[in-house]
Amino acid sequence: MLIMGICNPRGEGSDYNGLYFTNNELHTLVSSQQLLHLPVKTEHCGDSIGTIVSAHVNPQGQLQCVMELDEKKNTSSVVSGFIRDGVATELSLGYVVDVSHSNEKLKAGQKRVMEVSVVKKGAREGCHILAYQDTKNATQNKVYYNKKVATASDWAKFCN
Repeated sequence: MLIMGICNPRGEGSDYNGLYFTNNELHTLVSSQQLLHLPVKTEHCGDSIGTIVSAHVNPQGQLQCVMELDEKKNTSSVVSGFIRDGVATELSLGYVVDVSHSNEKLKAGQKRVMEVSVVKKGAREGCHILAYQDTKNATQNKVYYNKKVATASDWAKFCN
């Protein structure tokens, strides 16, 4: 199964010093291709159920990814069913942040993305699965959006 969704909301401004990604950091993640081939998990645990195959920052400044789930794995097949049935509809980016302490201040340092997870409820608003393509069934050429076959106007929403 291929899934496409928002993995991180709009980035923070360049003067931000915190645990969330800045707009510049999101663009660097994409341009350096650091996200490609990172694992996809479920609820941030267990073995990988797939990988990130594409990433970009959309016009709204959100990190948008395409992920491929390996349905040869039992867990992946179960998660694919949860996506089809609307049980798991959100995404959550798993990352670590280096934090330094100096002069009574904390400073967020480098952020490293470890994985993206398919979850029932994500920590950040707006991080959700936009569409999926079920490659296991006979309808493999159809893309689903809100459980219906995607239309041209749906594609315009994905790309804008």
